Amino acid sequence: MGLVASWEEFIERTLVRYLAGAQTKSGYLPKPKVGTADDISHAYELLSLDPDYNPSRDYLRVTNTRWVTRTADFYFVTHPYGCLTNQSDLLKHASSIRNRVAHDSDKCKAAFKATAIAFLQPPNDHLSQGYGPGALLTAKVQRHFGQQAIQTQKSHFNAYADPYRGLARKIVP
Repeated sequence: MGLVASWEEFIERTLVRYLAGAQTKSGYLPKPKVGTADDISHAYELLSLDPDYNPSRDYLRVTNTRWVTRTADFYFVTHPYGCLTNQSDLLKHASSIRNRVAHDSDKCKAAFKATAIAFLQPPNDHLSQGYGPGALLTAKVQRHFGQQAIQTQKSHFNAYADPYRGLARKIVP
């Protein structure tokens, strides 16, 4: 699930760099409400609300689309992160798949099961014993990704690449 980890890193790095005043190659920069951070370290401190923020130990809440958009709303007059709102359920499901790969906790198992049921709608909401992330990611899309993904019989893994690509183009125009 490197795709999800790369996505989270992308969100974090763009948010941090935009707050530090970085522009895209096309010259785009979200309009700050007050000003920009002094540098990337300062941007991390502002975003985390922690003057002792350590990127090797601490985390920003970039898996939470509401946190990302509300934080961007706080620091910027205009910003591109609003596009995440319409895709928040898909992004949340992707995190639950990734977390199930990375963790064996009951919480991660329950979140993954809810995701698999939401995507597959099996009879009586029952998955076969041992059903895991690999099986879901290779299963053909039945819903949530649009008619084209269903008609072309994309796997869930391949179907996820399209929204990530489209959102990335909106965040870094």
